[in-house]
Amino acid sequence: MTVKVLNHPLINVLMTNLRSQETSSFEFRYTAKKISSLMAFEVFKDLNVDRKKINTPLESFLGVKTKDPKPCVISILRAGLIIAEGITDIFKDVSIGHIGMYRDEKTLSPVNYLIKLPSNLQNRQCFLCDPMLATGGSAISSLETLKQNNASDITLVCLLASEEGIKNVKEKFSDVTIICAQKDNHLNEKGFIVPGLGDAGDRIFDT
Repeated sequence: MTVKVLNHPLINVLMTNLRSQETSSFEFRYTAKKISSLMAFEVFKDLNVDRKKINTPLESFLGVKTKDPKPCVISILRAGLIIAEGITDIFKDVSIGHIGMYRDEKTLSPVNYLIKLPSNLQNRQCFLCDPMLATGGSAISSLETLKQNNASDITLVCLLASEEGIKNVKEKFSDVTIICAQKDNHLNEKGFIVPGLGDAGDRIFDT
């Protein structure tokens, strides 16, 4: 498994603002989306492309175009939407998927209530978006869903990951790449990343 912690100075400045409890919901949304847009340059570093010949005003030029089928950006609802929006602000030539889930209060296991994915996942680069990789439960459940739909080239994109979450995903899916803006070392007794940034979904949507 490849794990990339970006740790870029510009992203770190924005992540500090994101973590602060003084940051309003509006500013949190704006900042999370901005970080996701900056991460897009690393997310698409190995984008599959084909050659494309065009004519400039002066002469012909051999450039590139996005390879078909287009890459797929998949949001884990609801918080994953902010990453998908930030990424597609930079690069729109993608298909979009959604996986909606909630946590069963008795078993604490994730339960899918919505799966809307493009066809041909086996031939696409898939980018699964979730702001927080804490215990890894939601990510693992979503990765299982993608694998059941024949996805093989998958990257998990997070704003913040924990060591435990990375370890848990690695044990189940050693072929998945993880890209995160920053990484924290541990979780508290409630499964929240510490020092973390709180509940990303609640802070994004002011709930």
